[in-house]
Amino acid sequence: MENQKKRWVYTPHKISVWRSIGYGINDMNGASWGTLVGSYLMFFLTTYGKLSAASVGLLFLIGKFLNAIMSMLAGSISDRLYSTKIGRRFGRRHLLLLVGALLTIIFFPLLFTVVPGSFWWYLVAFVMVETANVIIGTAYETLATEMTPNADDRVKMSSIRLFISAFATFSVSALPATLLAVLGQGAKAYTISGIVFGIVFAISTLITYRSTWEHSPEEVEEFESSNRSTDDSKENSFMSSIRDYWEMLRNKSARYMVSIYFLTYFAKDCFSTAFLYYVVFVLGFSQTLGQGIASLSFIGMIVVPVAAYMLIKTKNPKLNWSTSFSIIFVVMAGFFVLSLQHSSLGKGNTIITLIVLGVLWQIGRQFLEYTAWQVIPLVPDVDTIVSSKLRTGTFAAVQSFTRQLTGALGSALLGFILEWGGFKSGALHQTAQAQDAILVVLIVVPVISISIAWWMVSRFNLNQRTHKILHDEIERLQAGGNKDDVAPETKAVVENLTGYKWDKVWQKNS
Repeated sequence: MENQKKRWVYTPHKISVWRSIGYGINDMNGASWGTLVGSYLMFFLTTYGKLSAASVGLLFLIGKFLNAIMSMLAGSISDRLYSTKIGRRFGRRHLLLLVGALLTIIFFPLLFTVVPGSFWWYLVAFVMVETANVIIGTAYETLATEMTPNADDRVKMSSIRLFISAFATFSVSALPATLLAVLGQGAKAYTISGIVFGIVFAISTLITYRSTWEHSPEEVEEFESSNRSTDDSKENSFMSSIRDYWEMLRNKSARYMVSIYFLTYFAKDCFSTAFLYYVVFVLGFSQTLGQGIASLSFIGMIVVPVAAYMLIKTKNPKLNWSTSFSIIFVVMAGFFVLSLQHSSLGKGNTIITLIVLGVLWQIGRQFLEYTAWQVIPLVPDVDTIVSSKLRTGTFAAVQSFTRQLTGALGSALLGFILEWGGFKSGALHQTAQAQDAILVVLIVVPVISISIAWWMVSRFNLNQRTHKILHDEIERLQAGGNKDDVAPETKAVVENLTGYKWDKVWQKNS
């Protein structure tokens, strides 16, 4: 046991800037994949893969649905791997990072190989890349919570992570745009990009694998054995997993965060998936220009320090979210007006307007993503004070499932609406009805989703201040403190964050 504790994967270090970079560089993988699917994978499959829009929508729906199920299994498996020999050797989280990196480097390039009309080729490649992304993401989202309990350290790590994420998003759009400009409007630019990104993403995950650590098996066993109810040992692992997910979603903060995450990322995915279609088929410009506008995501690298300063200064994510939502509403209005007035504006003015709106979109999007990822690592602790368990992997699985669902619905929605609108794969010009269908996904759906999310944000009170109060209470109770000795403010905060009355939390011996 002593040797086990000395393994590097279980050895904590100071959360330095370099350590945070090592942690955050995995988002070269996660952020890039989400952006890639949203920005041009569907365009590639309908234009060069010769699949119909409905077929691509179905492909995404099947692939995302299968991997949504996989994400739930991955979370349960990850939380329990510490009890296996291989899980103890490599780490219950880090083992999944290794497997995911291997799948990425094998299957990612295959997804961007031109096999005209081959639905099954693309479905298998898509499912395998999604599987890699799911198991990496499920493991990765647990690391910030397990590496440090300090909310300020988590902000530092997540801020650097989001800075890297912004660079990754820029790279995913900039490389194809550059290759399209050099090689011409063809599939070769996308295929080369797929090979390059497959290698880069796998290496990024391996760097994170070596730069991070997690709870040791001894820590998990000690914490959970001291808090385990007598009934826990009687349940089989399947029923225990179902119960874990159910209990997690009964928690108010987890339920709200998952809902906000779903709505905002669904809006973002719908916009990103439809944007290249909007530029090419509504405004009549080239793929190169569309990818160039998308590559303005490098603006996010400037936004991250501003968003971080606002959050650290106010310790209130509501202000960041409201800033994001306000900007996004302005952008949506701008794109709608541009779709009506671009002919009278002329080509030059339309491009300038498109660039301005593109910059504003990237600012709003980055505020949205940054804020979500500052709050997400705090949520598992809200579950811990209710369940008396360390179920970070379970929440990561719920979150990953949600991300899969947003991607599936966004891509499938565009595919089915385009088909309804009479979109013709490979055609240079589309009907007015097809253009209207693009606008519905680009503008209408995001506006509705963001409006609902904004209402939920107004009722969501998890932040750095309330998290510290909650975490200090967990430490007091874990040290043997009496529940009846809770401070009134702490009791009110815990009840508000969990949605449970005080007598229903921390029932470790019930």
